[in-house]
Amino acid sequence: MRRRIVTAFFPIWLMAQVAEPTFEVASVRPTQHGRTIDGFSRSSIDTPSPGRLVAENSSLDELLRFAFQVKHYQIAGPNWLNDDSECFDIVAKAPPGTSEREMRAMLQSLLSDRFKLGLHRETRVLPVYKLVVAKNGPKLHAAVSDGERPVMSSAGNNLNAKHASMSGFAVWLSRELDRPVLDETGVKGQFDFTLQYGTGNSEDGRPSLSAALQDQLGLRLEAGKGPIETLVIDHLEKFPTEN
Repeated sequence: MRRRIVTAFFPIWLMAQVAEPTFEVASVRPTQHGRTIDGFSRSSIDTPSPGRLVAENSSLDELLRFAFQVKHYQIAGPNWLNDDSECFDIVAKAPPGTSEREMRAMLQSLLSDRFKLGLHRETRVLPVYKLVVAKNGPKLHAAVSDGERPVMSSAGNNLNAKHASMSGFAVWLSRELDRPVLDETGVKGQFDFTLQYGTGNSEDGRPSLSAALQDQLGLRLEAGKGPIETLVIDHLEKFPTEN
């Protein structure tokens, strides 16, 4: 007799009731200070003190990104996730000493409980950039010592990298370009380097990021497609249950 294998998929809000940590107390309210008269909108999500999370004028997309540590392109959901009409102010309290990782998990639980969030993860093929070695080879200097903690600090359009790997550099580029960057250089090790770039126009006087990568580091970006883990929103209420 053939056996049937049945797999059950449970919304995250059901699983959260069993295993996920929760805030001691949390207030969720529609924001009262959306866009300014000039059309600008300021939002933030922060843990300003131990055991305290504060979100101001935050969209559901921003809350999801903070809770699950993903980029906006890793969320597949309804178009209204970033609407001004669905922005919220949240003040939540957890026990002192709660780690940031636990705070993010608590925010996941809050979204599950108050907004009835249900989701699943899947790998999708999305537009990406591939970081590869340029025609004449890399122009990289090995770090003075191996095994040190990598540091990449940027001010304006100046990047100063210490003990950086190419995979770590690809992550930095992903943030800068707002698109996944996959390390396909094949270059191993840690490196110290600087990168100076601009908009690439005549007023700026600096090369574009793409040109700077090739001229200064011997690397380049190729547009392509690649597998990216994605959060697929199965269910999400526009408005939370009452406090």
